[in-house]
Amino acid sequence: MENRKYHHGNLQEALMEEGIALLHEEGVAQFSLRKLAKRVGVSPTACYNHYENVEALQKSMRDYVTKRFVEALKQAMVPDTVNSMKSTVRLGVAYVTFFAENPHYFSYLFDTDSVSIRLTKDDMESDYEPFILFREFSLQCMKAAGIPESNFRDNLVVMWSTVHGLAAMANMKAVSYEGDWGQLTADILQSKLELH
Repeated sequence: MENRKYHHGNLQEALMEEGIALLHEEGVAQFSLRKLAKRVGVSPTACYNHYENVEALQKSMRDYVTKRFVEALKQAMVPDTVNSMKSTVRLGVAYVTFFAENPHYFSYLFDTDSVSIRLTKDDMESDYEPFILFREFSLQCMKAAGIPESNFRDNLVVMWSTVHGLAAMANMKAVSYEGDWGQLTADILQSKLELH
């Protein structure tokens, strides 16, 4: 990819965005602050003025992506008092669309051990805020829809694996889809899943 010259604005954000893109393209082994500085079009000193080392930059990048992901999910979390499952569909669409529009974010978050989601016999546990939001809002919607509590865990696994799987597919080089990933997600959650 061509070096992108930094002209003005928020250098920290530019470093994070380009850093994530660089990791997505070349992997961790090839990543360095010097290479990132060259890509952005600033001196290495400019990078070190914001981040003392690669680890500090990567922590900022993780926090930055997670915050953006949380914001996207929260915008979709509007309860539908008439049909609560429509609320879950909107949440699923937001999940997939976020990663379809930002493919470099998906691999950055989920190809590392920084995110932990545990599927247990009775529950799905995580300390990762976006997943907690997805889980809690989905459970709230299932309760409002009158779905038996005994079905909550399995329904949640189906919903999350559907949206996460579609987000992964939207980021696979081997998968080509000309349609709208968000609409595909809505269609699947609305008509193909039986959440009862």
